[in-house]
Amino acid sequence: MEPRKGSTDSARRFSAFDQSIAESSVSTAPQPRTVNTKEYDSILYGPVVDYSFRSLDSVHADAIKLTPRTGVKPNEFTEDRKMKSCSLRLSHNRLNDLSGLKQLIDTLLVEPRRLFWIDLSFNNFDLIDPVLILCIHLQVLNMHGNQVAKLYEVDKLAVLAHLRSLTLHGNPVELLKGYRSYIVGMIPQLKSLDYSTITKQDRSTAAVMKSFTRHKRPARRRYDE
Repeated sequence: MEPRKGSTDSARRFSAFDQSIAESSVSTAPQPRTVNTKEYDSILYGPVVDYSFRSLDSVHADAIKLTPRTGVKPNEFTEDRKMKSCSLRLSHNRLNDLSGLKQLIDTLLVEPRRLFWIDLSFNNFDLIDPVLILCIHLQVLNMHGNQVAKLYEVDKLAVLAHLRSLTLHGNPVELLKGYRSYIVGMIPQLKSLDYSTITKQDRSTAAVMKSFTRHKRPARRRYDE
């Protein structure tokens, strides 16, 4: 009993960090939490998977044949050639739908469910593809410079609880009256819209507009359609 007690007293003198290192060095049991945390960090902050300026007409059929661009930070891969990244750039192409997006990220990324940043700017999207709501951890969505014209398209994004930044400027929808207030009211979890921080005044105006127009929304949708 004495050696065990002395060993315990000695361990208590370690800092939390030093103790975890000491225990891992003498224990044969795996330390999945530490490994997973480090791996997760490398994946989360890995380079963007960049398919911009590739003249893509299709997400999966075209992109999967190409090697993603390499930026200042080189692409990182696992042993089975999955990319360590949670970010995807498909900007400046000719895309008008996202069919095949799930297959693409499942093929490319080591943690496809962790995708949190997507850049779809400067394409030919005229609606917000419902496949985006499958990206449940999505925090940043860039869709500026497209052809989205109907305001209620943004309703689809309301279910993305982690969405914090959205861009839609440069779409026809930007010219509609109440554009900013409608989006702020529909997606209250947003912190930034069109690279502009959402203020208390924005939220106050959105709340008034939402209350005023709630009963009119079905009629407006029929008119738009």
